[in-house]
Amino acid sequence: MNHFSVSIPRPFKDYLDSAIVRASYLYPDLKLEYSQDPAESIIVSSEKTFDFDSFKKDFLNILYRERIYSETLSIRKTIYMAE
Repeated sequence: MNHFSVSIPRPFKDYLDSAIVRASYLYPDLKLEYSQDPAESIIVSSEKTFDFDSFKKDFLNILYRERIYSETLSIRKTIYMAE
């Protein structure tokens, strides 16, 4: 089984759960686990070989999008409720 980790920048920690759920859907063959030891990261496991660099790029993009979605939710709600 192949294992590797992706470090999570501290400002994005609050959005990690949503990003893991989304990435699990997009990458069903991977097992994703949150780890705080020694640094905040996700541990990725797979029985198949795959492109780690591509996954890391995709996962960090998902994490970024989750943060933007969360931070702009109140603005979007205000716009949609305006008459």
